[in-house]
Amino acid sequence: MDIDPLADTVPPRHAVESDEEEDEYNPLSSGVQSKPKAGDAEVKILGDTKSFEGRTLVIASGDAGKVWAKGAKLGEQSGAVMVNGVQVGLLFNPSWTKSNVLVSEVTTRLPVWAMYNYADVVLASLKPSSMALLDTYATPAYITANPVPFHEAPIRYLRTKGSLSSNVHPFSPPNLIQSTSASFLSIISTLAPLSSDLGASSAGTLILLPTPHIPPPPPSSIAPTNISSLDDGAEAVWEARVIREAQKVLFGANKEVVGEWEGGKAVGIGEKPKVGRRGDLGEGGMYI
Repeated sequence: MDIDPLADTVPPRHAVESDEEEDEYNPLSSGVQSKPKAGDAEVKILGDTKSFEGRTLVIASGDAGKVWAKGAKLGEQSGAVMVNGVQVGLLFNPSWTKSNVLVSEVTTRLPVWAMYNYADVVLASLKPSSMALLDTYATPAYITANPVPFHEAPIRYLRTKGSLSSNVHPFSPPNLIQSTSASFLSIISTLAPLSSDLGASSAGTLILLPTPHIPPPPPSSIAPTNISSLDDGAEAVWEARVIREAQKVLFGANKEVVGEWEGGKAVGIGEKPKVGRRGDLGEGGMYI
């Protein structure tokens, strides 16, 4: 008796073809979107920018800016920097300093493709005579011949011209800054000599506080402003004396001596700043 060796197998599948192209599923074409680019970032400054022009500029970003701003008595917000309709930067003109103060990326973060445009519009609009920035660097990722634990890590700095004579340490190669602060320094170091707005003498200084963790990568898009992130516990990272020293060096880089940072009592408590709505500042102005 002849035995069919295929008798116990599953019958083969047959493709059902369609004459209509649109009925067919193409996995290569669905969900494919072009990546955003710098031109997709529409940056606008709200407020009277004429009153900001030509002064020194202090920019406090991310967790470092969040903690410092809570104890800096910045007063009422006087302007805002919007990116694609989202408030990314908060401008202040506190009475105790000659500098414009920009608290940046404390309620949302910028993707890489928006960083340069953001920095470019801020510098072109405010035309600072000099600029000092406050940001962070990750201690575990810092390359050095003599690694130190976070609690012993120093405040570091990058400067477009000259050096600082204080007890802060240089941020040395091959380490890199990949936050928006890098865009600010890049623009002021390369374009200042060619720009009549900035002036050839414009200098930039970046003060970096150590952090114990490597930060997450930048987002792919700009999330809406999240006010609750102001109370996320970032203030527990640094002792008050570290923030006081950072403020002294930060304003000293702009050749200004200011009073002592007064946020020592707030460190570890996480006090929320007062928030008030102001229709002329986009998503609502703030009072810190």
